[in-house]
Amino acid sequence: MSKIHAEHPYIFATEDTHKKAGKRCLKHKIAWDIFFALLLLLLTGREALWASAAEETISEDIVANIASADAETSQPQSEEYSANSLMPEIFEVSLNMIYPHEGVKKDQLRNSLKELLAAGSEKEAAIKIGAVMGSERKKSTAYLGFYCRVALPYVNGGLDERARFLSWFLNGYGGSGVVILSEEGIEKIMATGRKRGEFWRFVEEGNVPSDKLDRIYGSSDAFYIPFTAGEVFILDIIGSDNGKAALWKVLPGGINKKTWSAGTWEREITVRGDKLY
Repeated sequence: MSKIHAEHPYIFATEDTHKKAGKRCLKHKIAWDIFFALLLLLLTGREALWASAAEETISEDIVANIASADAETSQPQSEEYSANSLMPEIFEVSLNMIYPHEGVKKDQLRNSLKELLAAGSEKEAAIKIGAVMGSERKKSTAYLGFYCRVALPYVNGGLDERARFLSWFLNGYGGSGVVILSEEGIEKIMATGRKRGEFWRFVEEGNVPSDKLDRIYGSSDAFYIPFTAGEVFILDIIGSDNGKAALWKVLPGGINKKTWSAGTWEREITVRGDKLY
């Protein structure tokens, strides 16, 4: 070995150089591996951050859409409830009298009434219900008397409120008027034509008028006598001691009211259907 060493004095130096170079390469490789690992970790973290941000954005959009959908769903329900709460019972009863069964026409009329009532236009709603009923019943005075007896008690209030609603209703119904007499304060009522022919008869509840003389519709607190526009007839009334008597002549858009104190008295009243007073 000493001979080899003597002949090649730099052999071990060369081996040391190769070893050092190999170590440097290994260090560089390790450094690059660490660099790429850190870069990969950084990129992965950024993608995760982007994914998280995107997920939050999508989640916010979903929540916003759900909130919007809830608002859109709840708003019509609120409007529907408000419209229903403004629908007085007289309109429900009238609607069912016109269209006893459900259908397109009934739905359309109901929606129209709800819109008018929700807008505070009770008069216009009454005119509309009168117009539809007049069209469906061909402006029959017999049916008008039946309607007064069955439906008007559902008007909120007393006979004054019924007369007011009826005056609006007749604007739509057309061609007719109604005399309302209070049951209170009246002992007896008779009615006849202007030439004092046969007396008109009472229509019993549940019966259909079978004769032209069947004209008076009684209820628990009032009498209703429908008449055609321009008709003239005579009322004979006997008062009683049980309260103040009242009479309303109701024409389309107008009311003429008369009252009498309690007592035994007699009145002959000529009703002219062509003018209010």
